[in-house]
Amino acid sequence: MNPALARSLLFVRGMVPTATTIAAVMLSSVPIGIPYYSAVTPFFPLIAVFYWSIYRPELLPAMTVFVAGVLFDIFTGGPMGLIALILLAVHGIAASQRRILLGQSFWVEWAGFTLVAAGAAAVGWVLSCGFQFAFLPPAQFAIQAALTAALYPAGSWLLGRAARAARPIGVVA
Repeated sequence: MNPALARSLLFVRGMVPTATTIAAVMLSSVPIGIPYYSAVTPFFPLIAVFYWSIYRPELLPAMTVFVAGVLFDIFTGGPMGLIALILLAVHGIAASQRRILLGQSFWVEWAGFTLVAAGAAAVGWVLSCGFQFAFLPPAQFAIQAALTAALYPAGSWLLGRAARAARPIGVVA
């Protein structure tokens, strides 16, 4: 194989976590026209950041997570840096628990994600209340966390398929 082509393929394969995380940002921020849906849209970037922070943290650096969070804030008109802060915290938590979660069943991973999603929703609610100097109803944050946690198995499966498709030729697992 041509060395330049091989380097290009490795680069493209290495961009899968970044590309899927940015796609998750766009998926969560695109309006679809369902009344009140935007308030409780599943937080797809949280799924992507958690997944890649466990399975391929070297391909999803903190700077990429920060940029994804800022893009989310720009696309949704939210407080600048709020989602970036939450995603960076999730990235750090998931990466620090990587060794524990890798050897466990999917149920343990899902439970861990559910806890992280609940924590992210709580932090998002507190910071949003502080930013707007108002008490916001916590229900929409709780619903968003529940929907996101409920969709983690499907998101994890899709990201796993993307990871396998991007695996270098000849690599098993």
